[in-house]
Amino acid sequence: MDKTLDTYLSLCAEVYDLSKPNPPEDACAFYRNYAIKANGPILEPMCGTGRFLLPLLAEGFDVHGFDASDHMLEALRAKAKAKNLEPTVWKGFVEDLKRPEKYNLIFIPSGSFSLIIDLAAVKTAIKTIYDHLSDYGTFLFEAETLQAVPQQGIWRGSIWPKPNGQKIILSQLATMQDDICTTLCKYELMEAGKIIHAEIEELRVKIYQQDQLMEMLRSAGFKYIRTIKAFDQSSPPSDQQDESIVYECRK
Repeated sequence: MDKTLDTYLSLCAEVYDLSKPNPPEDACAFYRNYAIKANGPILEPMCGTGRFLLPLLAEGFDVHGFDASDHMLEALRAKAKAKNLEPTVWKGFVEDLKRPEKYNLIFIPSGSFSLIIDLAAVKTAIKTIYDHLSDYGTFLFEAETLQAVPQQGIWRGSIWPKPNGQKIILSQLATMQDDICTTLCKYELMEAGKIIHAEIEELRVKIYQQDQLMEMLRSAGFKYIRTIKAFDQSSPPSDQQDESIVYECRK
């Protein structure tokens, strides 16, 4: 693989698991319902540390996953080993996906789809997912809205204690330019009052307009597309109120 990821490094992966040890109950129930209806193989691109994938696997669902971060996958495999699970996961980018399998459900939760910011890569990723979907399969993903953008120009901070007594200090500063929200993230590992390791990342998230995404999904071949309020199928979404919108897409 000639591409590398400069985000989701070791300390970020640790904070991810410390801050999000389990999926939100409403999101978990939402995606689990689609998994039941899929009645066949499932794929989770950008699966991270497996907080959605591993519970589904533990229930007996036929679910595969991949992620571009070595550190996130390392955390996933460690958790799987502790639970005596053997997940089918690999390293990769969505736009580079080439598998022989066809999946009945492909889902990308938690707004991870918005981390693909290059427009050409976004279009390729959507087409690649379309090609890996079975004829009656569903592509389900969340895209973030302007409501998800943190307050700009103000440093935010948090402290995440580790079981071994160390702490990770996270400092963040968000800025917005055009449709890209960039958050400067500084992770500092503290032990006995001293910083012993630090990592700095620039996390970029693309903020989509519904019409823009609809056009790209249709261009990829999807004919049946609807938007859903996260995570309530009975309510329409709102760009003005909701931090993310769920897209349900079928061939």
